[in-house]
Amino acid sequence: MMNYKFLLLLFCTFVFSNEYINIELSDSKESLSKEIFKKLEKEHYLKKINKDNFNERYIKAIFEKLDKNKTYFTKEEVEFFLSKSMQNNSDYFDIGLAYDLINLYYKKLINFSDYQIYLLDEYEFDFSKEEYLDIFYEDNQWVYDNESLKELWRLETKNDLLIANMSDSASSSPREDLKKRYSNRVRRINQQKEEDIFSLAINILTNQFDPHSSYLSPRSAEDFDMNMSLKLSGIGALLGVDEDYTKIISLVPGGPAQKSGKIKPEDRISKIRQKDSDEFTDVVGWRIDEVVDLIRGEAGTEVEIEFISFEADVDSTKLVTLKREEVKLEDRAAKSEVIQIENNKIGIIDLPSFYIDFDEFQKGNKNYRSSSKDIRNILNTFNEDEVDAVVLDLRNNGGGALIEANKIIGLFVSSGPTVQVKQSRGFIQPYGDSRAVQVWEKPVLILVNRYSASASEIVAGAIQDYRRGIVVGQRTFGKGTVQSLANLSEGQIKITESKYYRVNGTSTQNKGVIPDIELPSTWDIDTVGESSYPTALKWDTIRPYRHKKFKLEPYLVEKVLNQYESRLTFEPNLNYLQKVRKRYDLNKNKKLLSLNINKRTIQKELRKSWLLDIENERRSQIGLDIFNSFDEMEDYKDNKDSLDQNSINLDDDYLLIESTKIINDFLNFSKKKMLSSVD
Repeated sequence: MMNYKFLLLLFCTFVFSNEYINIELSDSKESLSKEIFKKLEKEHYLKKINKDNFNERYIKAIFEKLDKNKTYFTKEEVEFFLSKSMQNNSDYFDIGLAYDLINLYYKKLINFSDYQIYLLDEYEFDFSKEEYLDIFYEDNQWVYDNESLKELWRLETKNDLLIANMSDSASSSPREDLKKRYSNRVRRINQQKEEDIFSLAINILTNQFDPHSSYLSPRSAEDFDMNMSLKLSGIGALLGVDEDYTKIISLVPGGPAQKSGKIKPEDRISKIRQKDSDEFTDVVGWRIDEVVDLIRGEAGTEVEIEFISFEADVDSTKLVTLKREEVKLEDRAAKSEVIQIENNKIGIIDLPSFYIDFDEFQKGNKNYRSSSKDIRNILNTFNEDEVDAVVLDLRNNGGGALIEANKIIGLFVSSGPTVQVKQSRGFIQPYGDSRAVQVWEKPVLILVNRYSASASEIVAGAIQDYRRGIVVGQRTFGKGTVQSLANLSEGQIKITESKYYRVNGTSTQNKGVIPDIELPSTWDIDTVGESSYPTALKWDTIRPYRHKKFKLEPYLVEKVLNQYESRLTFEPNLNYLQKVRKRYDLNKNKKLLSLNINKRTIQKELRKSWLLDIENERRSQIGLDIFNSFDEMEDYKDNKDSLDQNSINLDDDYLLIESTKIINDFLNFSKKKMLSSVD
């Protein structure tokens, strides 16, 4: 069988200008890898991972991580490494083989980049020609030979150039811009150190246990506290790497990115421009720390970022201007508003995160700020104002302090556990607020979406289990695990050590919380969330915990559901959301992307026209002025985004509007106070 180091020679049909130097596995890193593996075996929740064909599964996971689009490797190369992986009969993973694979990947990536530069210098692309790029990567297979691989690379390069020509930030020399991009990619690769290779290899290993266990290098461990303090990047976003792109992992509640309303997780950053500069910097192929350096800056300054949206067409870009600021506690604080619907007063509470001022809390300051204190004050005000029902908005709330989740549940439920936590040893501990004083006795509705995670799921699940209120929206994220940090000889490791369970005994893990009433989603929620991770821990159940149940009669929920389903057929805002989702479903499995510029231009313009038409249809049905152009519509949205972000916007939040109608229906069908009884 041939050595991997000679595989690349089969490809070389011309001289490459760059040469990648193999990074060898050091004794210290090999020792550290064994230390990590043993720690995972000993302390991970699973305790015993399935070791059958473990090394083969590990190598397959590396291929999936490095080349999920089947762009860089041939079938022969893949089969070679899988064959080598199966020769290791031990129950331990082969990090040396992982190093060999990653080294080969970087060599192929340099060859890919060099070939792209060669094409841009020597090849004249015909954009009038009928050619297509296969973009339905789930069905793709690795090609058999290097000539086929080179053809794929030509099509990829053509698409890059087409996008560059059609970009809203297109320069006068798109070819030169792309050559810089590809050269930057090569520079980034040649800056790789062993720590980079090791971190990549070992985190693919930790992800074989579950997606939330990870290795933190010494440098990553130093940045961890800053990331957790919500100050990363100056725009309030946690960033990650997706092949050549820096992408949005999550948004910080109250941060500039979240408040813009235009940026979503999985969006990829392509270009950055400082507001005092005339030129954009193409950051595709850059190291993530270099991208972060460009985004960071002094509070109050502005940065313009071009994103490629994961929700839109493949070639769709958007420019977003953000003002850098440090995210403060006040920016994440709960907001409230009271509206009148018919004869009922509806109180709305927007809770971006479960926050607590730990510094002041640890100092013993009784006046420390927290989400539970703020919501208690809001509910007391609602009681004074004779508000009839509450909508608690937990959309995009990724969690926070468990103690705050317990206290907030206690504002609606006077006593009893809120969640059960099962340790790896099997010990189960119920948690709740033993000193809880129920502040709100009237109806409550919990609004969630796919990005409601962790503590949000605990609150929604408890309200549902106690039959205390109605949960509406989309299925939640499904993160029902708890992680802890442990020190290593080098760096730290984050290990999943326990699981959350609801008081009814079901887990929030993987399945999330299923709403009583499902509201429309404009995209496929199964593409994100815990269930989208191949190695996510499974859903299971434990014994339920005896708990109080309120008299929320199922027939009332059914009546409210019927009323909602009736509105689905005629309500303009709901119709708008359903049309967006229908278009998404039609395009989500699109297999071929045209490389004809006329077709792409027509597709882009048709998309703009369609968005304008359905928005104007919605506006005309509710008595609003229509827009004369797509640009006018976008300018209107930009102006609205610049308004006060510390207040709740009901004008364009169709799901929040619908939630208030649902709780109003409930009030009309039921008594305004629910008395509790123990089952």
